[in-house]
Amino acid sequence: MTTGTEWDVCVIGSGAGGGVMAERLSAAGMKVVVLERGRHYSPDAFLHQDELGNVIRQDFFLPDYRETQRETSADKALPGKYSLMAQTVGGGTVHWGSWSWRFRPDEFRVASTDGVVAGSSLVDWPIGYDELKPYYDLAEQTLGMSGLAGSNPFAAPGHNPYPNPAHVYRPASRLIEKGAQALDLHPFPIPMAINSRIYGGRGKCMNSGFCSSFGCPVQAKASSLAIHIPAALATGNCTLLANCQAVELVEGEGDRLRGVRYLDSEGREQLLRARQIVLSAGSIGTTQLLLQSTSSRFPRGLLNNNDQVGRNLMCHVFAMVNFEMEAPSLSALGPPGNVAVDDFHPSDSRRGFVRGGVIGEAIEATPIVSALKAGGYLRRDRRVWGRELSDYLSRYPHIGGLIMVGEDLPVADNRIDLDPDHRDSQGLPLPRITHQRHDNDIRLARYFEQRMGEIARAGGASKTWATDYTGVKTGSGHIMGTCRMGDDPETSVLNRWCRAHDISNLWVVDGSCFPTSGGYNPTLTIYANAYRVADHFVALNSKGELS
Repeated sequence: MTTGTEWDVCVIGSGAGGGVMAERLSAAGMKVVVLERGRHYSPDAFLHQDELGNVIRQDFFLPDYRETQRETSADKALPGKYSLMAQTVGGGTVHWGSWSWRFRPDEFRVASTDGVVAGSSLVDWPIGYDELKPYYDLAEQTLGMSGLAGSNPFAAPGHNPYPNPAHVYRPASRLIEKGAQALDLHPFPIPMAINSRIYGGRGKCMNSGFCSSFGCPVQAKASSLAIHIPAALATGNCTLLANCQAVELVEGEGDRLRGVRYLDSEGREQLLRARQIVLSAGSIGTTQLLLQSTSSRFPRGLLNNNDQVGRNLMCHVFAMVNFEMEAPSLSALGPPGNVAVDDFHPSDSRRGFVRGGVIGEAIEATPIVSALKAGGYLRRDRRVWGRELSDYLSRYPHIGGLIMVGEDLPVADNRIDLDPDHRDSQGLPLPRITHQRHDNDIRLARYFEQRMGEIARAGGASKTWATDYTGVKTGSGHIMGTCRMGDDPETSVLNRWCRAHDISNLWVVDGSCFPTSGGYNPTLTIYANAYRVADHFVALNSKGELS
């Protein structure tokens, strides 16, 4: 079935990239339709605090999703849920932890700064910090950032004051602050897109502690669900189609697409026609849809004649150290971490690896997830049961943590493609993740484990232990790469404006465009880049250069 309307723009996905594009383009007078695979939840739906459904099984935000994963192409890919995503209106911004950092200027020039690293595919971005800076400003104000501008001496330059004050430190935060200062480091409040006071018509944080992997029932946590999609709908120019899965981008004449084939909420196949198409389904969903869209011109998938779609997958490298303190940590209350240390971010050849990462306080809000780490606490290389587990959980109120988000190196063979052996309930191939850690990633993680342990002990922790997060099946919510932007059509998928090299009316605006991952959480940069691309899109449209 073909719908009669031809839309100005079809946006596929409603997270950070898709939400901004929908809002800005509809505000400019364009008729926009948003296709979202997941449900449209109201804030009341997030009143539950089910860590089994949200964290362990991921049934709430990914009820019907499966992917396969393997470490190398020689391995058998096994189905499961490895990626910490959300298929819902608002996408990953609904369940993100909300740490919001600007990438530093050097993170846009990694190849120039660090040179060739064997086994990696490092490149510079086609844009730099100065081009994104005004859009970082806009994103921080729109999201209602809480923090203290100027408190991080290593931050990207030119921060404006945040619209909300930093969140209140808990006892675990103070221990980390004390330990960092004792080591001559520079602790500061984490910049977070969570209201510390009523702002933008949204509530203030109620300190429930259920932030990462959970929706916010008072909408204190910024999201496209709470901000951008409602603003787009309020223009009267935007239509939202939830529970609708895009399955193919349909080619038209010349170098253009004519529309999107999708399954509606009843499972019926529809063809939606649009003059411009914005793909914002996240690195996995975007890649899957491009590779499913084959033709005589693109037999290996749309935009993939250069074999670049799906390659250079990045998901950050993580390290975690928990600690026990004598006083109650109160780590189960408040937003997901309050204090950070950024002294180890630039490359330093004395460390034995390139790049770096940021250390932040890790919330310990979910006892079941905490219990799964009891083996590390008890120095056991196994799961813990019975009396041992009970004794560990009795110490749960005294446990805090530190987590490091580090820059992983792009590797061409780390990729997403379509699994030939596994299909979903619609008969479509599952996305297959092939990802092996570069040696640099492992060295970086081990270095930060040592530094975080030192910080905790210097602050007075009675015990510390590390959890290994470098394995292939640990999962990540920071999925980036797979559709690089760049100036050379032979080695990239998109140009500097996130417009496809090979299809003139296709744009990709999500984390898949990242050439490198940076050493910070990516969402603020996805938002800022979406604002940048949207301004360019609107300017072209106003001049009649988008047909």
